[in-house]
Amino acid sequence: MAATIVSSAAVARLNATKRTGASVSGRVVARCESLQIRRASLESCRPLPPLEPASIAPPTDVSSPSFPFDLRGMTLRTAHAAPARLSRRALVTRAVATPAPVTVPEPEQREAITAPRPDVAMPNMQDPWNDPKWKDTKWTVYRDVAYDLQPFYDKHPGGEWLLNLAIGRDCTALIESYHLRPEVSTARFSKLPVLEDFPVTAVPTSPRPNDSPLYNSIRTRVRKELFPREGKAEHRMGGDAAAATIMGTAVACYALYANFTGPLAGAMLGLAGAWIGLTIQHCGNHGAMSPKTWVNNALGMTDDLIGGSSLMWRYHHQVSHHIHCNDNALDQDVYTAMPLLRFDARQPKKWFHRFQHYYLFAAFPLMQLAFQVGDLKGLFTRDCEGAKLHGATALELATVVVGKIAHFGLLLGPLAWGASGAAVAAGVASFVAVQGMVLACTFAVSHNVAETKVPEDTGGEAWERDWGIQQLVTSADWGDKIGNFFTGGLNLQVEHHLFPAICFVHYPAIRKIVAEEAEKIGVPYASYRTLPGIFVEFLKFVKDMGTADQIGDVVEAKHKNKSMCPLGFA
Repeated sequence: MAATIVSSAAVARLNATKRTGASVSGRVVARCESLQIRRASLESCRPLPPLEPASIAPPTDVSSPSFPFDLRGMTLRTAHAAPARLSRRALVTRAVATPAPVTVPEPEQREAITAPRPDVAMPNMQDPWNDPKWKDTKWTVYRDVAYDLQPFYDKHPGGEWLLNLAIGRDCTALIESYHLRPEVSTARFSKLPVLEDFPVTAVPTSPRPNDSPLYNSIRTRVRKELFPREGKAEHRMGGDAAAATIMGTAVACYALYANFTGPLAGAMLGLAGAWIGLTIQHCGNHGAMSPKTWVNNALGMTDDLIGGSSLMWRYHHQVSHHIHCNDNALDQDVYTAMPLLRFDARQPKKWFHRFQHYYLFAAFPLMQLAFQVGDLKGLFTRDCEGAKLHGATALELATVVVGKIAHFGLLLGPLAWGASGAAVAAGVASFVAVQGMVLACTFAVSHNVAETKVPEDTGGEAWERDWGIQQLVTSADWGDKIGNFFTGGLNLQVEHHLFPAICFVHYPAIRKIVAEEAEKIGVPYASYRTLPGIFVEFLKFVKDMGTADQIGDVVEAKHKNKSMCPLGFA
């Protein structure tokens, strides 16, 4: 039925290694020469015959009671072919069964369909994105039901910009990971208009955080132990002093740059910009810096001032990365560095990747330029590569243009009061290089060490895995309260992915709960004592990825979401 890739040596090394601090010495490297391919089969399953293009047919509802299990999301494999390799534009092959009374269909009865990215229609189905009947409706899908969000716009506590992220896609993971009290969001949906004849099956399925026992146990404890006063939005409070400190530092650094324009002042401004990028813009765009929407929006737009785009960031980061963390096909952070940098063994290997641990430090300072190009491209295509901007309003799109004007106006401003062109050029170059280096180094380490790339944990399709466990096995923490202050909680990446709508000042307390709950069920929890400690492991991992042979996606994930895909194949 399937060819499952298992690295026995890698798993043994991982199990024998405590994933804490600098003690992580057993690095898991996904090399083909060290992999053993184990073919798992069922009694009633035989290798599938080659599929002709003409055999592609409209899918059948495989979730009906006629079937004892759900085949959605399974990637087809044959006994004669290597597992398919996915790229961001590749189509995922899924198995669809032909209805039969109670019995499991034979392999030859199954037909292949291709499932594109999560925000475009499934093949051979109605296209609600372009159908005139639904095109102008602010629709979303939550747990297999389509709703009209329009009546909720004036009532959403998080504001319009965050609600726009749910339009035109299955919003289940967004809603459930952002609300500390799931019963509140469920009650809201019960009051929204249901779109009865909407083609729900045409919309690719989202992960379901509320189906994760681990996530539910952690969230329950966080509510009871840290935020017992329900309805007070205390989880979004506590960041005022940090925001004032960071903004004050940025203003002081710009004053230095304006009056003493040059490479040193530019570097100082770059550090201040990186601090904004790591903290208040990040937390603000998640709606987590304050209970007040306008405060979050204002702080989120500081991303535009430092050279990014708050709009593109929300779709790239929240819709693509957070929901599908380290998914080779759906997480934009995994594949956008290609072909220059290879951070995953599931990606194609180029000859120059063997040198990537050397030229990495020349590439990271260019991160700022990559953002500029990506933002402008996304403005015209309405697509940030990882997610389409289905819900973006004209005002949000305008922030991209206005933000670029404001950003370059600030950088070139010293020319207006007498600074030389050479001094401004040196200052701008220094700003871009320093800010890019700091942001790239800080962002990259949390999801690109060996522990966060174990194929048995990260393989398969994101929606069918246990979402809570997925956040733990694809992220790594480092440091504690000091690192938390200077990175806006990005050092505690596990906690941030579990609770993106909680202000980062609370992550150190949440960390203790996460560690205890993970230990109870034996889920690995990667944590390093310091940034240098995890950065050294990151460099080793980058070097290994430069020479590791390409592997295929694992069909059967180690930690499955039993409520959505209860097959449990060995």
